[in-house]
Amino acid sequence: MKKFFVLVLFVILSSLFTSCNNSELRKESLHSGFIEESGIYNLPHKKRNILVKELKDGSILFAIRNSQNEILFQQSLNETFSPYHFWKLYVDENANVWYYNGDYNSSKALLFTEKTQLYEIEDFCSREFQLPLKFKKAIESHIDKNCQSFKKE
Repeated sequence: MKKFFVLVLFVILSSLFTSCNNSELRKESLHSGFIEESGIYNLPHKKRNILVKELKDGSILFAIRNSQNEILFQQSLNETFSPYHFWKLYVDENANVWYYNGDYNSSKALLFTEKTQLYEIEDFCSREFQLPLKFKKAIESHIDKNCQSFKKE
């Protein structure tokens, strides 16, 4: 009985370590641009990375980490990206992260603050922002017409 328990414990621990291992994730260096699939995207000019992981239910979750892989920001589990709805995730040249999640009509700007070394979260539709042009073009047909960053002057 004791051998059986040890064997079951070994199998459980092995599967846990295997499922948490990031070695199967693609690794890519990114200065700026869209992120559309799972992987680890290194931002070498800012000594940070973005981890994008597909969960077992197919939803997608991302986190921004520093060079020691400490989490600076993690997307809420209540607002993950769905493969069945429109979403865009964009990194600008300053390593600010912009995302739109059509499933929740969530429009966020994650702006890095040098002083605190943390990301501040802003809703880019609740006030006017200068959105990265490529990101703005990619989401403009999906965004709410009342979004402040899309108001025509």
